[in-house]
Amino acid sequence: MNFPFPKKTIIIPLLLLLPMWVIFLFQINGYETNGCYGVIPRTFVGLRGILFSPLFHSGWKHIISNSIPLVFLSFLALLMYGRLAYYVIFFGWIISGMILWLIGNPPFLDEIASCHIGASSIVYLLASFIFFSGIIRKERGLMAISLVIILLYGGMIWGMVPQEILPQLKSDVGNNPISWEGHLSGFITGVFFAYLFRRIGPQKEQPKWEQENYYDPREEQLWQMYQEHEQLNNEYIESLENNHNIEDKDSSHS
Repeated sequence: MNFPFPKKTIIIPLLLLLPMWVIFLFQINGYETNGCYGVIPRTFVGLRGILFSPLFHSGWKHIISNSIPLVFLSFLALLMYGRLAYYVIFFGWIISGMILWLIGNPPFLDEIASCHIGASSIVYLLASFIFFSGIIRKERGLMAISLVIILLYGGMIWGMVPQEILPQLKSDVGNNPISWEGHLSGFITGVFFAYLFRRIGPQKEQPKWEQENYYDPREEQLWQMYQEHEQLNNEYIESLENNHNIEDKDSSHS
């Protein structure tokens, strides 16, 4: 069977979803986990959330709102960047979780550190990586994808604003307020990877004449024709000058 896209662009996004939905289905069927497996900022127990927080969700609305963009964005990342997307997803998962552990529930806004769960940090990671990679690389196809990202997910920028600053943006996903810190952590990580890996993967096509060891026989032929023309032109000018000198001599003798 022939697939219109590489198999990995379909298989990997589904593999990302599988553990999320398995855990969620266990939860809604009464298999409760003991304690919080999300990121609890600046606490020892909260460190395990760096690995596990994207796998846990608070309700149907929460998991569905993360599943659809996660599949689409991971599909785009794998389609456009191939193996590089594996590194972005794997290390981005860890680094965004670490940043969330450090900046979550800042003391000047929250008195108590809460439990941050959900795959939205990975969604923001992929969205920012794909968008900024296209801009940085200046490759036409990637910049077109960046335009698609900003059109579809440009509103995500408001998900990184603390609700205490703009209360009108207050929103609940499932039974818990959204984690703007998780969104911001994923966004920062995506920007970082877009810059870090800017020379790896697809690049802006270099003009042929700027490429090393570039050779075009047609240009060589044109150059030879130009040289022959210049030689004939010089010979003609020399002949005119010689004729002019001869005429000058004849006129002087007369």
